[in-house]
Amino acid sequence: MNDTIVKNFENNCNSQKILSENVDVAALIRFIQQMKIPELFSCFSDPRQQSKVTYSISSLALWAFATCIFRQGSKRSLYSTLEQLSPAQREGVLHFLGITGKELPHSCTVDAALANVNYEELNRMLLEMFDQMNTRKFFYNHAATLLPDNTYYIGTDGYHLHTYAHPHAVDEQGNNKCPYCLPRKHHVGTEKETVSWVHTVITFVFICGDFKIPLYMYPLKAQQVNTEQNDEKLKQECELTAAHVVLPLIRERFPKLHFTFLRDGLYANRPFLRLCLTLCFDYEIVRKTNSLTTLGRKCDELTKLALYQKSYSHQEIEVIKTRNIKRKAAWFNGVDLGDALKTNVLRFEESEVRADGTICLQYKGEWLCSKRLSKPNCFRRAEIGRLRWKQEDFHNTCKNRGFNIEHDMARTNPDLLFTWKLMTFIAFFVFEIFSLSTVAKSARGSRSLMKFAKDMLQQLVNVLWAKIQSSPILKRERVQFRFSWNSS
Repeated sequence: MNDTIVKNFENNCNSQKILSENVDVAALIRFIQQMKIPELFSCFSDPRQQSKVTYSISSLALWAFATCIFRQGSKRSLYSTLEQLSPAQREGVLHFLGITGKELPHSCTVDAALANVNYEELNRMLLEMFDQMNTRKFFYNHAATLLPDNTYYIGTDGYHLHTYAHPHAVDEQGNNKCPYCLPRKHHVGTEKETVSWVHTVITFVFICGDFKIPLYMYPLKAQQVNTEQNDEKLKQECELTAAHVVLPLIRERFPKLHFTFLRDGLYANRPFLRLCLTLCFDYEIVRKTNSLTTLGRKCDELTKLALYQKSYSHQEIEVIKTRNIKRKAAWFNGVDLGDALKTNVLRFEESEVRADGTICLQYKGEWLCSKRLSKPNCFRRAEIGRLRWKQEDFHNTCKNRGFNIEHDMARTNPDLLFTWKLMTFIAFFVFEIFSLSTVAKSARGSRSLMKFAKDMLQQLVNVLWAKIQSSPILKRERVQFRFSWNSS
């Protein structure tokens, strides 16, 4: 390995932490072991002739996992780093991957093996990891933070993952063969008419405050939706289609858990509310003025009644430093939707009362709620309804903070491409929980999460494996990770 690269690694490592009793990356290795990530990877499909296999499917999956959890951004970036390592520097990586030999696999070897893995196996792995955390009472032991209302909040959102000017996977005749490419026509009927190809994925995420972990990713196929409609309507159809497929899968996997679905006005329709009723999902869904208009008019009429004005509305003023925040709520229980459906409606306003007495409206919203509403819970329900915004930060992290999920990891193989995307989700899941452990917070210090992740790879190649292996956290027979939600 050349001197420039070694110097860069040394400059980026936290030298004080390397000299401490525990090496940072040792804590991550132990956490990965406790989550049984290698064992879960070993269950992946592997039709290779085992007598001729050099690397196990678990080791090759861990190579891909390392690309994501150490936030390398691309497999080329990781491979370029690893191919320049000396035998001594390679030792830590070999142990991380569970390889007994002295050679590291090429990225093409990784791709060739993962191409045999159906990406749904990684979705099932995400659900299995979620189940493990439940079995170990991770959520139960931190219920005040993660389950404050004794329910698991699930949000969903869709976005265009890739856009191509030309089909990225073609047959011998040059025609598109990617089933996930949704054609989009631009400047139709003009000389500038063009066609682009997009991948749209719908993600399902557990949300509680700033904590979120991915549960499922659903890529849409062109045959499932009407690709002739405009972008906004197509996105809406994609989201609704995915919800009707994935929510039943989640309920089947977790028949006893109490879930609450949080989402925007797209889902404020009778078929989806009936789906929630059938699956025993609670919900809190935004209602916009152009949806369920008859229900809106019924609520408008009820607000005129003295009984509702007195007994079904509430307001409060909270003083935050020099600001006075005024909140108003009105609620309507058991409103008939027709088709033997009823729902509860919450209307909420939040304003700032200025020193001169003027009121500045900051937020106004309305939700359909499966739970009955009352004076004691109306403001809490409004707070819950706004939790869904947190999912946007999940997407931002996947795109912009080292995971680089929009990068084409396997352009010509559509299924392998989504396997890589889901590997990013698995890495996010693991790192999101690990970063909340007290040992990780102590090791991280003031570094960003992205730099912390990158530095641990640098430790893995710069610190002798004997030093990492001698860390007490790896030597102890049993280790209990403790978690903290304090910002410090």
